[in-house]
Amino acid sequence: MKDSEYYVWVLVGSIILTIILLSMAPLVPIDEPLVYRASSGVTYNLTIPVGVSFSAFIALIIFIISILLVSGYKNDYYNMIIDASGISFVFLNYLNYYLIWYVWRPQIQMLPFLVEISYNHAATLQLDIGQIVIVIFLYRLYKRLRKPRSLSGPDEKL
Repeated sequence: MKDSEYYVWVLVGSIILTIILLSMAPLVPIDEPLVYRASSGVTYNLTIPVGVSFSAFIALIIFIISILLVSGYKNDYYNMIIDASGISFVFLNYLNYYLIWYVWRPQIQMLPFLVEISYNHAATLQLDIGQIVIVIFLYRLYKRLRKPRSLSGPDEKL
């Protein structure tokens, strides 16, 4: 399979996987879907951000398991599962950060492999797994594009 055709199928697979995972978002068990904040008098609906976070987690699990089980195979279809789940996770991960920002309006600062979230004078620094998955995906892309090709036609050595 050509590389361009392969990545078109990876993109199609990641879109399908993202849609399937987002449709699973309402299945997440959440104890308190609404949170009332007395200091501002605002009620926050946590159902959507928690559901997207759950969907991103499932995509990450698919990515990790597929990397561990099938990364050594040369089969394009197995590698499509890895790449499609990685792209799906990255999209859902950053959609989740956007929803966190949209609901609470914290200050979010992206750092190399870290995210700092500040809200009401409290800050937290967390590992950004989305950036790690992007690096793994780009490494796999580089490795795929750099593999030796067989020559054909007048360029072929006899």
